[in-house]
Amino acid sequence: MKKNITINLCGRLFNIDEDAYELLRNYIDALRSYFAKQEGGDEIADDIEVRIAELLEELKSQGVEAVNINHVKQIVTRIGQPEEIASPNDEKVQNDSKFAPFENVADKLRDMRFYRNPKDKMIAGVVSGLASSFEVDVTLLRLIFVVVAIIMGAVPFPYVHGLSLSSFLFFLLIYAILAIIMPEAETPEQQLKMQGKPVNMQNLAEEVVQEVDDTVETLKQKGGVKNVLNGFLSFFIWCFKVISVLLSIVLFVCGIIFLIWSFIFIFSPTFISERSDLDPQFMLDNHMPLLLIYVISVPITLFIPAYSTVQHMIRPQKTWKRLLLLLLWMIALPTAISTGYMVSTYMHAHTEELNNQGFDARQEDKFLQERGWRILNAEGCNGRFTSYGQYYLANRSNNRYLDCYDDHHRQRYHAERTDTLMPGRYKLTCAARANGRGAFVYTLIDGKKQLIEIPATGNTGGSIWREAKNEIERKDSTGIEPSGFAQEIARANGGMGYGWNHLEFNPIIITKPFTAVSYGLTSDPHFTGQTWLGEWFSACDFIIERLDK
Repeated sequence: MKKNITINLCGRLFNIDEDAYELLRNYIDALRSYFAKQEGGDEIADDIEVRIAELLEELKSQGVEAVNINHVKQIVTRIGQPEEIASPNDEKVQNDSKFAPFENVADKLRDMRFYRNPKDKMIAGVVSGLASSFEVDVTLLRLIFVVVAIIMGAVPFPYVHGLSLSSFLFFLLIYAILAIIMPEAETPEQQLKMQGKPVNMQNLAEEVVQEVDDTVETLKQKGGVKNVLNGFLSFFIWCFKVISVLLSIVLFVCGIIFLIWSFIFIFSPTFISERSDLDPQFMLDNHMPLLLIYVISVPITLFIPAYSTVQHMIRPQKTWKRLLLLLLWMIALPTAISTGYMVSTYMHAHTEELNNQGFDARQEDKFLQERGWRILNAEGCNGRFTSYGQYYLANRSNNRYLDCYDDHHRQRYHAERTDTLMPGRYKLTCAARANGRGAFVYTLIDGKKQLIEIPATGNTGGSIWREAKNEIERKDSTGIEPSGFAQEIARANGGMGYGWNHLEFNPIIITKPFTAVSYGLTSDPHFTGQTWLGEWFSACDFIIERLDK
């Protein structure tokens, strides 16, 4: 049972079944698309519709109550014949010269356009479209593609940094690019161009009718060797689609992981440096634009193929969207590779430099980053800004502190840190030592600096050690047990102390909100006004406390 439709064509009513209506509608649309490019094309198309209505009227006068698909096929074939409606563009000039065969080939190549074939596709219709263009059996061409893909899967393809990429993936990449570049032959006119046939009235008619016949023939085919091969190809394509979806998921997950890693790398460099040999702060300080380009290009490179693959299986995109995504991907891919190579090179060189300096240099770098210290001047410091081993507590010999040493007294060391304070009264305390005059701790507020010279106590004694010793000695007169803290200080350096002194800036008065307070350690005579006369100096435990809570 078929559904009948009443249509109005040129003011006349006709009963027509559903299949016949679809065929007639497709043919009229194809004619209007064909004549739209010609001068007066709309009038020609209108005349053809009038002629179709006349032919349908003839059928009606012959007692046909409902027009079926065979009637429409006869009308389409008749309309498409040159003697029925002639057009200058439809006439072929016959050439009997000896060059005629070559000119025919040239005409065919000129008329040929590469399209994907939506009528007979397993993935995107690329192979089917190529088979139609070159008049090759599509099943044979698909088998060739499958065999080539399997063979290439076992062949290594050279890549970057000694890695290897399967040639099968390279093969898939070529197929994906073709699927993006080649538009889909959606209309009879595009189908003719795909087959390299001239677009004229007769060929349009034959194409529209052939489309119906091909559909019927496909439904009739139940078996045979070709169907067995098509079944094998269908299974292979099914596997291919599953692999493509899984690969898309992997690419998407890798992109998300990369974004999370990049966020941590940029906004929490300490987290990375504590758990690996990488030094994110080096890249952030020296190569930030390059790092940002790398972080942006890699997700684009991963997400575009993942999105395009899944989107194609759900609903194919327009050609201009596919080309836009392909262009963006072709820009992002080499950008990601080149910037990734540069980032890797810079990071590797920096790690090698730290390794050459020793493990201590990496710990020093981490210490300065974590505590916000900036080295403003390092002249004559021998590339070393911290030390450890002579902290004022005996049980904390691994504690690191600011330190500078040069036996020729050349240091112009300047380390600084900045805090932002709200209005109030504060004090700044620290511990420091030196073996000569001219080293200072300081504060700098609104351009005003305050300096305290570090006592030249050397690496024994010091006020911190003396206070701990006094607390222990008072035990005999007061009977009060000294604190464990005091006992550890007193035991340092075999009971001799390491020369650390308690220094204090008090009070520090802040009157404006968000006032920047800088403080640090220096021997730079341009800042202190005095010449450094010793060999080394140290400072640690800078603490700002609010007094009027």
